[in-house]
Formats: sequence, C-alpha cells, structure tokens
Amino acid sequence: MISRTSRSWLEIASIEGVSPDRWARLCRSIPAGEISRMLGSCRGRTKLERLLGGRVGEPDRRFVEKQIESAQRSGSRFVSLSDPAYPVLLREIAVPPPLLFIRGDLSITKKPAVCIVGSRRASRRGRVTAHRLAFELSRRDFVVISGLARGIDTAAHEGALADCGGTCAVLGCGIDVAYPPENASLALEISRAGCILSEFPFGTPPLRHHFPRRNRLLSGLSLGVVVVEAGLGSGALGTARWAAEQNREVFAVPGPVEFAGSRGPHRLIREGARLVEGVEDILAEFPFRGRVVEAPGALGPGTGNEPFSDDERKVLSALELNPKHIDEVVQICHIPATSVLTVLLELEIRGVVEQCGGGTYAVNSGRIGAADGDT
Repeated sequence: MISRTSRSWLEIASIEGVSPDRWARLCRSIPAGEISRMLGSCRGRTKLERLLGGRVGEPDRRFVEKQIESAQRSGSRFVSLSDPAYPVLLREIAVPPPLLFIRGDLSITKKPAVCIVGSRRASRRGRVTAHRLAFELSRRDFVVISGLARGIDTAAHEGALADCGGTCAVLGCGIDVAYPPENASLALEISRAGCILSEFPFGTPPLRHHFPRRNRLLSGLSLGVVVVEAGLGSGALGTARWAAEQNREVFAVPGPVEFAGSRGPHRLIREGARLVEGVEDILAEFPFRGRVVEAPGALGPGTGNEPFSDDERKVLSALELNPKHIDEVVQICHIPATSVLTVLLELEIRGVVEQCGGGTYAVNSGRIGAADGDT
C-alpha cells in the first residue's frame, strides 16, 4: 500500500513547470499533504504560485496512478523526504530529492557508507583495485555506494557482493530501466543484497543530463568518495566535487603517469584529496569502524600461504594486475618458455594467477596480497 504522503509527493512531482529542487525547498517548510490540499483550491494554488514565483499547473493523475502500478508490480516503493526511512545523510544535502524510488532494503543506508566511482573504460588494474577496496570495506561492515555504470562502478558493486556485503546502486534513470543492459542481472543481485534507488520516476530513460544530478546523491549517501581512474572530463570528478561541497571526505587512487585515467585522481590529490594505496588509507579517516567481518571462502581457493619455488617467485615478480604476454614473462625471468608455461599452469591451478586470453597472464585479483607477500 502506498501512503497518503507518498501519493501527495507523486502528485507534486507530476506537475510540469516546477523543478524538483523548487519543490524540495518549499517542502522543507510546508508538508507535502498540505501542499496537495492547497493544489485543490484556487486560494491555495494562488499562494503556492506566489511562493514558487510562477504558475503551478494541475497534477497529472494518470502519471500518479501509473507510478503506483509500476511500484506494486515490481515490488518497489516510494520514500518521501518527510518519511522517517529517508536516508539521514541524504536529508542533509542542499537540495535532497523530494521522492526516492526504491527497490530492495533501504535500511542499509543507515550503516556507514563509502562511495567508489571511476571510469567506464577502466583498465584491468583499475577494476581490480575497485573490487579489492570494495571487498575490504565490506569486510569492515561498510556499505559500498556506486552508480552501476560499466567499469569501476561494476567492479565496486561486485567487490562488495563478493563478501556478501551490502551495496547500494544509485541510478540516473528509472529503477525499472536496465542500464547498462549488461548489468541487469547485477542490478537484481544488488536489490536482493542491498538496494537500488533513484530520484527519477519509473520509465525514465538514462539521459545524459541525468547523471550529473545523480552524482550528488552518490556523495550525499556516503561518508566519503573514492575515485579510481578518471579522465579530466569524467563524471567521477563531478561526484568528488559534490563530496567536497557536502563536507564529505575525498579520496583518490594514483596510477601510472602515462595513463589518461590517472589524470583525474592525480588532479584531486594535488587539490587535497587523500591518497589511497590501500583500504587502510580510507579507514584512517573513519577510526570508529575497523572490525573485520569474515566471509569464509570469498577470496577463492587456497590460503595464499603456500610456499613458492624459485621459478614461481620469478614468474610472480614479473606479473602485474595488467596482463602480460608469456613471451614478455620469459624475457623478464630468463627462464625457458616451457618452464614458464609449466609454472604458470601450476600457479593458475593454485589460484594465484589467471589466464586473460591471447597468451596473457596476470596476478589473480583475489590473491594480490598473498602473492605479494610471498615473492
């Protein structure tokens, strides 16, 4: 059942010509139910037009009923700014959305949360880094916030889910719209382990101008924002700017100087963002939360403490997060190609390295720490 308050907010949202921001500012002082009643009388409408500085049209009843039907059909719900369930941190930002469309468990937003964002065209190194940071944050009982985009966002959500932890995806479209299409199954998994939310009504397409607006919610729901790989024109930098304006912490992961995706994080670091080399750099800003919540088996097979032979150590020292061709490994290690192949096969069986296609190999993303510690 939809509450009377939520219906009032839907009616308000359906009126053309008045932006959600103007409604949100007005609704800080006048309850949504009262506004809805004012819309029903000439005198009340005149007062609203005076307060809003412009003409106020009629609510679109058809829109309202369609939104309610979509919510009921999909098992979703609405949460208004006046609802006690509305996220506390989000309520604090300058212009909180008057209405949130929710699928999943919104109560996870009551837990400490960190946002991880970055490039859609991320390198393997960037994806592995985002996955690892999200996994480690989840183990410390943080909720991971991101935007369900390709690249870094996807890796962050998957990292949190790998620990069976909570994660929240904030969309720049309706929560019933699969975008990007290949993340439809991931969105379903997130809604079961956490929640998906949007300020945009059901059926809203992923238009370009929606995403800068969405980014203020990513930072608004979080204690801090971590940027992993971003060009100078990336939306991730916009999220970092929102974070600074909202008095949230800003973190950035440095990268190779020749890589275009490093320019955004490097600029943020020059501007005062916290440099992140590992999860401890993030946790240092939030000393109230450091307990590791174990999730047995989440990192895959093996313990990571198995002894390595001399040849195995040489091969591991030659490999990185980014894939290397076997010929390059042979040149670095000065070991016969047949021996390198044998070593790689053994390490792959033990889960320490992984084959990346085309004769390339890389350190397994789930075993970075273990491999580093033994070489």
